[in-house]
Amino acid sequence: MTSFTGAQSRGTFLVVDDEPDILDAIARLFRKEYTVLTAQSVEEALKLIAAHDVQVVMTDQRMPKMSGIEFLAELREDHPEIVRVLFTGYSNISDVIDAINEGHVYRYISKPWKPVELRLFVAQAFEYYRAQRERRELMAQLREANEQLEEQNALLSAANEELKLLDRVKNVFMEVVSHELNTPIAIVFGYTFLLRKELGEDLSSVASKALSGIDSSAVRLKNISNRIFKMLGDDGSGEALDLEWVDVRKFVDSLQDQLDPFLQKRNQRLETVVAPEAQSILADEDKLNDMCLNLLMNAIKFSYDDQVITLDIGLSDDPEVLALTVRDSGVGISDDDIAQIFDVFFSTFNTGHHSSGQFEFNKRGIGLGLAVAKRFAEMHGGYIKVDSEEGRGSLFTVYLPVRPEQQTLRSSVQTRQLAQHAPH
Repeated sequence: MTSFTGAQSRGTFLVVDDEPDILDAIARLFRKEYTVLTAQSVEEALKLIAAHDVQVVMTDQRMPKMSGIEFLAELREDHPEIVRVLFTGYSNISDVIDAINEGHVYRYISKPWKPVELRLFVAQAFEYYRAQRERRELMAQLREANEQLEEQNALLSAANEELKLLDRVKNVFMEVVSHELNTPIAIVFGYTFLLRKELGEDLSSVASKALSGIDSSAVRLKNISNRIFKMLGDDGSGEALDLEWVDVRKFVDSLQDQLDPFLQKRNQRLETVVAPEAQSILADEDKLNDMCLNLLMNAIKFSYDDQVITLDIGLSDDPEVLALTVRDSGVGISDDDIAQIFDVFFSTFNTGHHSSGQFEFNKRGIGLGLAVAKRFAEMHGGYIKVDSEEGRGSLFTVYLPVRPEQQTLRSSVQTRQLAQHAPH
């Protein structure tokens, strides 16, 4: 065996032939480009392959004990990554074609060859080796990535099932809590009624005030229970809606009447603007009322005394979509809270602002108001977006199809709108 190593070796090239002159000629031809190994028999060639990282093997067809095709067929079984090349005469061309068809041989070259042709031929063989190696590496990376993806999918699936179970447990728990709350609430109302009836005119001012406080707290507790039921009872399907044509101006007047006591308590003012083209909408009026009340009550709570809150109703760029906006100049929403404000039972990360009250300044409830508003908007085929800056107020906009049974606003539109109107 002879080894010829070029100064800039780009690979290892094994030549197998029982004629030393041919081996010497090929080795000298490629000594500057590759590490060239030579062998005069198959046995010697196999030893060299075991000892070196060979990329390309070129063998003569006529070899003692074993033909070149048989040698390359055996090599394919043990070292499939090595590029196998055959050089031969025209006399056995049919055997060569069969070997190529069966995949034993990459290519063949006929004797005698020209040096330029042989250089190109061998260069192509090494290029093919590199391409196959890159393909194997990419396939290995792809398999590894697929395995990791399958593992991640399995983890996500397990986590999703766990979340479904937790969500179910949460809903059952809150439903039980709501049911359990209603019984003592009813008893409280009953006892206050009996006390007033029993004492009659003998009821002192202190007792009257105490009973009023008990009634007020019981009403507050019942409202919380009702909001929980609304959140858990409506599944967001269109079947849960009792649709009717709602006169927008009459609806706004009704909202004003409901909000007046709270506005007077804070010395605030609600300004309403209804565009002429916003005449009516097909909606579930009760749910539409709850959605708007929740947004407006939030505006009242988080605005300062003496401030103005605006309610603007008109058509959006799409004449089939109503845009309802509630704007205030109050405390705004922090960057930490903005992403969670529509989540059920989330009010703020700052628990120091929590309060069970209905309209105390900057006091949070149990975190159902905006969640209910979002749910009811989506039940109508619409969505809510928010634009807020802490310390400068908030703007909530509800987009509702005028005919929700004919049009549902696409979630991609909602996502784009939210991205465009993210808080500063």
